[in-house]
Amino acid sequence: MSRPTLSLLAPLRRTIVPSSRCTLPTRRIPHRSVRFNSTTVPPKYTTKSHTVLSNLLRPTTLVLICVPILTGFLGVWQLQRLQWKLNLIDEVDRNLQKDPMLLPDNINLSALPDFFFRRVILRGKFVGPPILQGPQTKDGFPGYHLILPFQRESGSTILVNRGFITTTRATAIREGRQPAPGLNIDGGSDGVTYEIEGMLTRAGEQNFWTPPNNVRTNEWFWKDILGMTQYAGGEARGIQPVLVDAFDDPDAAPTLLMNQGIPVGRPPHVELRNQHAQYAAIWLSLSASTTVMLAYVLTKGKGGPKNRRPRL
Repeated sequence: MSRPTLSLLAPLRRTIVPSSRCTLPTRRIPHRSVRFNSTTVPPKYTTKSHTVLSNLLRPTTLVLICVPILTGFLGVWQLQRLQWKLNLIDEVDRNLQKDPMLLPDNINLSALPDFFFRRVILRGKFVGPPILQGPQTKDGFPGYHLILPFQRESGSTILVNRGFITTTRATAIREGRQPAPGLNIDGGSDGVTYEIEGMLTRAGEQNFWTPPNNVRTNEWFWKDILGMTQYAGGEARGIQPVLVDAFDDPDAAPTLLMNQGIPVGRPPHVELRNQHAQYAAIWLSLSASTTVMLAYVLTKGKGGPKNRRPRL
């Protein structure tokens, strides 16, 4: 009985037991390939050097490069001017403390710079023509400085800045309606011998804003001693290019003198403004601050694209 039963179950057994060689179906995934041709540009990666170069070529960066250089140059120039002003102040103080001296008959022009701001005493007479240098202001009054040739008793003729006169008085002198103090109506000496105490001064400087002197109209906007000497007659009249500023009378009120038409001289001391240290500090601080700004823009500024890898 057992054998027939096994023979009947054999076909059913073959259908239930799977074959050991059976495999699961697979799905093919298509492969995508990236091809580059002659017109396709491979992706670029942003580097740090590229970012710095981009920042460097920006207009703002170029301006920041020029500003520290310019302000630093101005700061160094102001330091040089400061040293020059300090030396000038020492020279003025040293010469003003010396006793007044008499000028030699024939002044050595090459040695004259060593005697600038020295107090001197002159004796002689004024001669023409009058020279008006200005316009200037004194105590709120507009006017000019009156400069006259001065014929010394023994020696050459030099120029003397008699002092400040009002514009009304200067216009009358220029038009010939009134003689200059120390001259007669014809422009010659009034015959009076004067003793003047003053100070040797140097020539002025014409800056960018100062107009040129007008010799034809007797308008001198800056103190050109050589030009004034030539206008007064020069070597033909024995006039040397030396200028002395006359001191004022400390006992007389300047307003009273101006109303009487008497020139107001300069005080017997020199006040020199010295603000070059403040100017140098301003320019150098601007140079330092703009240098820090430039360094920040070159290193941490947003001048180029972010560093990202392209997606495939």
